[in-house]
Amino acid sequence: MNTQHIKTETRDRVLYITIDRADKHNALALAIIEAIGATFRNAAADENLVAAVLRGAGEKTFAAGGDLRELAGLRTEAEAKTMALDTKAAFNAIRDFPVPVIAALNGNAFGGGAELAVSCDFRVAAPHARIGFVQGRLALATAWGGGPDLLDLVGRAHGLRLMSTGEMLDPDAALAIGLYDAVGAGGEEFAETVEAFLAPIRNQKPQSMRAFKAVSDAHRRGEDRDAMQAIETAYFVKT
Repeated sequence: MNTQHIKTETRDRVLYITIDRADKHNALALAIIEAIGATFRNAAADENLVAAVLRGAGEKTFAAGGDLRELAGLRTEAEAKTMALDTKAAFNAIRDFPVPVIAALNGNAFGGGAELAVSCDFRVAAPHARIGFVQGRLALATAWGGGPDLLDLVGRAHGLRLMSTGEMLDPDAALAIGLYDAVGAGGEEFAETVEAFLAPIRNQKPQSMRAFKAVSDAHRRGEDRDAMQAIETAYFVKT
């Protein structure tokens, strides 16, 4: 695992993860994707956590898409499939993390970076942070689970439109359709925006947050009501 461009810190029961590659717009090279997945998998056993925050370094970009040099190096269908499945697996470590994960959009998220953002449970954005599923501009498609995530979040019509047009949504528009959960005010430090969103979550107990996330994950996976109720009962007994 290459952790050169991944910085982590645990503070007051929250895991903070930063993609530290601002000079390359926090582009998601395969080593970075692998490190993100490993970081979340390794932290899943920490029963003291109530949340995690994932952000990019700097103020311009949360994350660009896949590293263009690596994408250009894909020569066969087998290589493309391996990349897609490996990245899905890494992002599934975020989706399946036992407590809520907040994507802190310090800047724009586009292409694979948008897919990374929607793999998280919540999106909190700086007032200048736009988001766009621009894969079609490169004659590509979503590949890392972002298509289904987007459709779950905003519905079929909004999701298909965003993928079909490649539009970069401004924060107010993203907030209006439920793609963003909170947007910072002008002049407010972005760290303050994130901490304000985190404040009520910090007041919860870790075991409660794990219970809420478990039921939420079962719903996302399309499990039936009986299965979700069984999960709810099991966690209630445990808590």
